[in-house]
This record gives sequence, C-alpha cells and structure tokens, in this order.
Amino acid sequence: MSIVSFDLEGDFAAFKDPSVTTNQTVTVIPSKSALIGLLGAMLGVKRSNSFDSIYSEGYLDLLKKTSTGIQVRSQVAKCTFFTNHRSLKEDKTKPYKTELLINPKYTIYVKSTDEINQALFDRLNSNLFVFSPMLGHAYCPARISNVQRISGVKEIDPAVACVSTVILDEVVEFKNNNSGVAFDNAPNFPAKVVVERHLHHYFVEGSLKRTVLRHYIPIPADGKCSVLAVDKYVSNLSLASFYSGDGLEQNICLF
Repeated sequence: MSIVSFDLEGDFAAFKDPSVTTNQTVTVIPSKSALIGLLGAMLGVKRSNSFDSIYSEGYLDLLKKTSTGIQVRSQVAKCTFFTNHRSLKEDKTKPYKTELLINPKYTIYVKSTDEINQALFDRLNSNLFVFSPMLGHAYCPARISNVQRISGVKEIDPAVACVSTVILDEVVEFKNNNSGVAFDNAPNFPAKVVVERHLHHYFVEGSLKRTVLRHYIPIPADGKCSVLAVDKYVSNLSLASFYSGDGLEQNICLF
C-alpha cells in the first residue's frame, strides 16, 4: 500500500462552516469535503452545473474512493475584521464579521486508487494543476511543496497508535455524550489539542450521507508536533483507519 503526501500552506486560509451564514467564522482545518474539493481542483474535477445536485459525479467518485489525513504544522492564529453590509429588511447597515487563518501549514496524506494516486502525484510533482488550489476562498491561494510517495504503509490497531494527524470521532454526539476516542498519556511527547465539529460526508451502500462529527486536532507545542496516544477507538461508522510506515514520522489517521 502507498499513499501520497505533500505540504500545503498559504498566507491565509478561510475554511468556513457552511451552516453558518451570519458571519464567516473559520476553522483550523478543512473538512474532508473541502479537502476533496481542493484535490479535485488540482486533478481537473469540475463542479456540478445542475440545480438538482451541488456535487458533480466526478467529485462524488473522488470522495467515495479517497481517504485523507491532515497534520497541522503551524500555530493557530486568526485575524478578525468587520465590514458594513446593507440590510435587506431595514434602511440601515449592519456589521458583518469575517475571520482568516494566518500562515496555516499542513501536511496532507492521500490514499486512493492507484490511478488517482498516480495522477495526483504527477500533478503535484510537476506543480501543474488544472484549477489553482485555494485554501477555502479565491483570495487564499495555496502553496505546495515536499511532495512524496510513501510505500510500505500498513494498517494498525488504533488502540496502540500514537498519532500526529487529525483523529475523527465516529460517535455521533447528539446520540451519545461520550467520546468515541480515549487518549492515554504519551511520554516524551507534547500534546496540545483543538476539537472542532465538521459536517462530514461519507457513503453507506452507495448513498451519500452527512453528519456532524468531532475532529481531534493535534496542534504543535514547544516547536514540535503534538502526538496523541490512542487508548480506545470506537469505529461506529467504519470511516477511519490508522496506518504506520517507515516513511512516516508518526502513525496517521485517514478517513
């Protein structure tokens, strides 16, 4: 098994919660659907032009076949500014909040079919993309570097994994107050975590499903990547898998 990895960064990022329309609060990481959109842009997957569906067949096919992992390599820093928008209901203006992530940097891991992996690796390695990759908005262009193909990757039991990438919690929160992930103390490693809730898209028997799931995000601490030692992992939806390999700094979680 092999995966493709690359560093993704920019001056700004604007990954937003699509359910929030009153302001543009941004998240630390892109959702999987946003990351698949970025990969699709590089590969030339076009958006849907139909009013019946916001997702094209090419996008859904890429989403179905691809697992992704995200490692945050920068400190979380945001800037906030306000603009005055004219109200459509009253004769007045009202402030509109906008946020941006400052200098975000990630390492992205991608596992897909051999055909998609090869096409992605060729695009990344040549730095020639069909559509320019953006970090959530057209005014947030992305820079890509350190492209690698990592071979010899094997799946491992999450209960014995020390992980430096984002971990997906597959327990739906409104059905169970307890987390589906339990952590142990990882000696000799820093551990700083941010928890975000993202609308996660996935397939069940060929049908597209969506639900809000927690994401545990290790954030660099003391100049080093944080490492989370997983003690228990409940795979309710069978979405995430954990991998190790000689070409990996730490174990990774892909979903």
